Amino acid sequence: MTIGEKITQRRLAAHLSQEILAERLGVSTQDVSRWESGEVLPDAEKLLQLCRVFGISADELLGENAKADDASDFLSLPLWRWSLRVISPPLAFAGTAAALTGLTGAVYHALTADQWYTDFGRFGTALRSIWCGAVLSAGLLLLAIALALLVFEVLLSKRD
Repeated sequence: MTIGEKITQRRLAAHLSQEILAERLGVSTQDVSRWESGEVLPDAEKLLQLCRVFGISADELLGENAKADDASDFLSLPLWRWSLRVISPPLAFAGTAAALTGLTGAVYHALTADQWYTDFGRFGTALRSIWCGAVLSAGLLLLAIALALLVFEVLLSKRD
């Protein structure tokens, strides 16, 4: 959020018009409008006066508390969007763990196998006839789902 957007948000929350805020700060209405639109930034003295009028710290106005804004944005999301962000990381972790387990098991069984089908070779036989292939496939599927959810969330975030 830009400084201009924060000034607008705080002014509206305080139920002040641009004219009343300009009077309190000793500036013109055009100055307040230009600050809010982001054309220019208020000087240091006016920033301090803005902080006093709004009852906030300079850090809040200048954006030092961006993490708090991100947290409140996250909590204000609809439940289905929130669930996308919460479910994706564990899903990706589980997919990675399953895929690595399946791959490790397949490599182990391929190296220790004394017979194999000539069509598939050692590794193909291990993937096809032992639990490793199913676990590897399930892990890759979970990873694909987590990636699709992540892409969907990024596209939704860009739309907002």
